Amino acid sequence: MFKQDIKTITQEIKSFVREFESNRNNREYGNLEKCIVLAQGALDKFSSGTFLFDKKLNDVKEKLNNAKPTFTSLLEELETLKQSRRLRQDLYQQDHKQFMDNQNHEFKVRDQKLIKEYRTIMEEALRGVYDPSASVTSNITSGSSSKHND
Repeated sequence: MFKQDIKTITQEIKSFVREFESNRNNREYGNLEKCIVLAQGALDKFSSGTFLFDKKLNDVKEKLNNAKPTFTSLLEELETLKQSRRLRQDLYQQDHKQFMDNQNHEFKVRDQKLIKEYRTIMEEALRGVYDPSASVTSNITSGSSSKHND
């Protein structure tokens, strides 16, 4: 009996193992089928994704090409404004330089007159003939007025 029980148990174990392997193979086959379906779907999704990407990229390219004339005209306008500003600045600098040159010339002329007058005053003072009421300095400093205040 013991041998009989062992045979029966062995057969049952073998049939259990066959059934288990059969089920496992069926499960693996099912999983493999799912993987194949997903892989095929991924290829379709990749194709549609690249198509959408290309379409979006073309849309962006078209928008950039449409915007290019606007940017070009803006750049030209900015260059024109820059040139205009540079010309105005050059004119301002020229006017300022001319003004400063005129001022410097005027100051030099006045300076020379003052030097000449003080030289004359010093020479007259040394000779003892200096008359402060007839001074040219009083005319220069009081705005060409002939009146002198002591």
